[in-house]
Amino acid sequence: MVERGILIETANPKPEIRKNAEIAKDWEYSEEAKYLYDKAILFKDRFLDPILHTDRGRLPDPVISFDNLRNNRTLAAYTLHRNPVGLLDEITFNTEQYEVQEDKKVWKFGRWAQLETLLHEQVHLWQQNFGEDPIKPGKVYHNKEFVDKCEGLGLHPMPVKGCHVAVADGVFAQLMNELGIERPDMPPTEEIKIDWFKYLEDWLGREAKGRSTLKKWCCPECGMNVRMGIAGDPRLRHHTCETELGRQVFLVPGDVYAAKKK
Repeated sequence: MVERGILIETANPKPEIRKNAEIAKDWEYSEEAKYLYDKAILFKDRFLDPILHTDRGRLPDPVISFDNLRNNRTLAAYTLHRNPVGLLDEITFNTEQYEVQEDKKVWKFGRWAQLETLLHEQVHLWQQNFGEDPIKPGKVYHNKEFVDKCEGLGLHPMPVKGCHVAVADGVFAQLMNELGIERPDMPPTEEIKIDWFKYLEDWLGREAKGRSTLKKWCCPECGMNVRMGIAGDPRLRHHTCETELGRQVFLVPGDVYAAKKK
């Protein structure tokens, strides 16, 4: 109450922002927004603030947005301060990590990795509201408190860097099983220092659209391959196979080699 007895009301635009995002059917991220808002509430109720406290309010819900963060290494970001329209608790998903499948925007690393990313950003939100060592601009973004909280939920972020170096387990994996989201199979590997799903993408031989302009060329005899940023046939020859076979051996396009192997 102010001195004249007028009630001071605290506005909460988040429900309307969420509603607008979910009904904006002409917006290409509307379905994604609805899905992520639903899971954010589930994560809050299950993991981050499951018990009602008498000495404080509940954890704020995030504002979920989508934007080109101009760095294909960035998955999503939690905004420490108010965003350009004055809102707190914003989690922004990088649109560079989406691709179009059947006329829909789809997170290219799959739902499991996407939900690990969402929970990761919500842990930032939790830490800024209830943590004992919240992040300050210019300081370590993924500090010990953050990493410990994530580990308790089954996520495995690398200290300081923040990348997830192993597929999540624990209570997160249990929830994914309840939701019917299949756990990704990682190949046998030693310690990695990048996000496991990026490692898995490379291991499976997939490349994100637009990430590379190099064309693959293969030796039709031994399968050796190289990549060249040259348009047209560079007339490459494999000296080792030529020496063994006594004739010229020209490299062929990778797709031609793959078709011959079938």
